[in-house]
Amino acid sequence: CVLLWGPARAMPELAARKPIDAALVNSLLANVVMKAAVGSLAIIPGCIVFRGRSMRCLSGGLGMGFGAGFAWAQGDMHLRHPELVPMPKSLPEELQDFQACAQQRAQSWMRYFGQ
Repeated sequence: CVLLWGPARAMPELAARKPIDAALVNSLLANVVMKAAVGSLAIIPGCIVFRGRSMRCLSGGLGMGFGAGFAWAQGDMHLRHPELVPMPKSLPEELQDFQACAQQRAQSWMRYFGQ
């Protein structure tokens, strides 16, 4: 018999959640920072499209917000449903996946254009 106290008593699914430790929090926050940094690159098209400084900064801020929000939602879904949502990848793993995808795309373009 398991005794449930506090919120876990009212919501039994809280008792089955993944334990949160410092390594998990560091990984999830690193994911948020990384995706916010990638989202901040939205300032580049903002500099091309907009003339005013305020709109350029707004486009960069919106990109950062969307990136950080997406990463936060991904981490929250992993904490709530660890069996359904995988843990976000670390920066080196993301870069390796991006490199492999870029190489595959470049090879397909070379085959398409006949070189």
